[in-house]
Amino acid sequence: MKSIASILRAFHADDSGAAFIEYTALLGVVLAVGISVLSAVGSWANDIWNTLSTELGAT
Repeated sequence: MKSIASILRAFHADDSGAAFIEYTALLGVVLAVGISVLSAVGSWANDIWNTLSTELGAT
């Protein structure tokens, strides 16, 4: 039967979950930036569309 110290050493030496957490955090940052860019482009396109509609409606 393994002692608690050897089990804790085994958990400490195991780094397989660290890469998963890092990639998950990176994915979260990429998604946040992507959503921000899409939101900004959507607002810009909406402003252009409203300006165009107003100008066409005035003629």
